[in-house]
Amino acid sequence: MLLKIAIRNVFRHRRRTILTVLVMSVGVVFFIFFDSLFIGIDKMLIEELLKYQDGAIVIYSKEYAQNKKAYPLDKPIKNPQKIVNLVKSFKDIEVTFRTNFLAELIYFEKSKYIVATAIDPTTDTKVFNLHNKIKEGRFLIDDNQYEILLGKKLADEFGVKVGDTVILSAYTKYNTYNALEFVVCGLLETPVPTINESSVFLTLKCAEELLTLDGSVTSAHIKVPWKKGEKIATYTKKVLYIVERLKKELYSEYEIYSFRELYNDFIVLMDQKKLSSFIIVFFLLLISAVGIANTILMAVYERIKEIGVLMAFGFKPKQIRKLFLLEGVVMGVIGGFLGCVLAVGLNFWLVYSGWNLEALYAEETTGLKASQLGVPVWGRFYGEWNIYAYLFCFCFCILVAVFSSYFPARYASKLQVRDCLKFV
Repeated sequence: MLLKIAIRNVFRHRRRTILTVLVMSVGVVFFIFFDSLFIGIDKMLIEELLKYQDGAIVIYSKEYAQNKKAYPLDKPIKNPQKIVNLVKSFKDIEVTFRTNFLAELIYFEKSKYIVATAIDPTTDTKVFNLHNKIKEGRFLIDDNQYEILLGKKLADEFGVKVGDTVILSAYTKYNTYNALEFVVCGLLETPVPTINESSVFLTLKCAEELLTLDGSVTSAHIKVPWKKGEKIATYTKKVLYIVERLKKELYSEYEIYSFRELYNDFIVLMDQKKLSSFIIVFFLLLISAVGIANTILMAVYERIKEIGVLMAFGFKPKQIRKLFLLEGVVMGVIGGFLGCVLAVGLNFWLVYSGWNLEALYAEETTGLKASQLGVPVWGRFYGEWNIYAYLFCFCFCILVAVFSSYFPARYASKLQVRDCLKFV
């Protein structure tokens, strides 16, 4: 009976109910939207770095790992085939080999020192996604020598177009200086700003002549598939398991790094950011909670005369408190449910269409390059589904509504009938 009365009262005061429900819904939508965005950004930052820069696992020789920031060409991987054979024992895992080296890019009077990357076009496309990010021209072909890929921003900086000839100079494996001319076969535009602004790619065959590598490579990069919707923690656990198995076979000769170790500082910072992000987003919900509480408090105090009438009809204080608590529950359920439904629609757009950050902070608008904005990846940001955020918001709305209803109802239930009827 009390529940029927509570539901009737909620819908009887339509204007007040609509206002309260709207305040709840807006708070829920904001909380879920930003929670989804922050989780999605964290995942995307890691995923894009894996797709375009390092892969899930990187292997160096022990000697190379000790001084890898200097890119020593004379400390290569000694037995690449051993790594290939071992990787074949894992399901759906691919490996490719690369050689990074310090070089100078020259085009007429312009020059710039960069880190160039020699790749095997055949296997590189199985591990990395560079071949799908060609803005102009085409990807490298293994049989074509003297061709080179440039980041789009780097090419624009030099005024270079597809078909132009540039010079790449570097020290060889034997520490002699060499330079060769290369034709630009394509321009890259990836979500990673550093690739767009300062990266050069050529085939290992080209690098062989430029650097006198004697067929050597300096790093192995392994791709571990990241399934759609798979959480960062689950994926990390899967990668670490593979790393442990690789170390048992290769540890005496090689240094093996998971992406967790490669980006450790970034991931630690990301984990620390999660708490601050949650606090910021929670304050949005808390602000709406103040609005909810204020609306419900006013609603209860406005109905103190009504409480007096109910008491006059024989309602006990306990029943009156229970009635208002039920009204709070009903209002919380409606507001939380509506907010979650609206959030699903907005989150659907964020998960599948994404938020184009580049359109908001383009270089033409801000005057800053993407890498100068402090974001390691660029382009369109996507959200992630988080069922716990929906459950949290739904329960939070009910708790706030009940909490806001309880104290004024408790106060009013202690009044005498005559005091309630005289209340202004």
